[in-house]
Amino acid sequence: MKPSRKSANPFYALLIVIGLAFVVTAAAYGVMATREARAAATGQPVAAHALMHWMHEHGNTTLLAELGLLAVCTFGAIGTDEFWQRRAAANAKDKSTCN
Repeated sequence: MKPSRKSANPFYALLIVIGLAFVVTAAAYGVMATREARAAATGQPVAAHALMHWMHEHGNTTLLAELGLLAVCTFGAIGTDEFWQRRAAANAKDKSTCN
């Protein structure tokens, strides 16, 4: 039996890219929160770093936007998966009749 040749769903590539961006943003946000909590506990000021300042100002919005994009791409991938499978099957059928 031949393995099924599934056509690539472009939403999968978007999910990978956006998912990696979300992981990096979440890690940076976690570092920022830990540094601020440690500084508050010791009474020392937080060391200035451009990324940490940016995360403090825009981290929540960025995480929520990336989470929203992940949700949209997930529904897009699920919703169009059957289309891409039918397309791959039609392409495979055309290739088999040409041989």
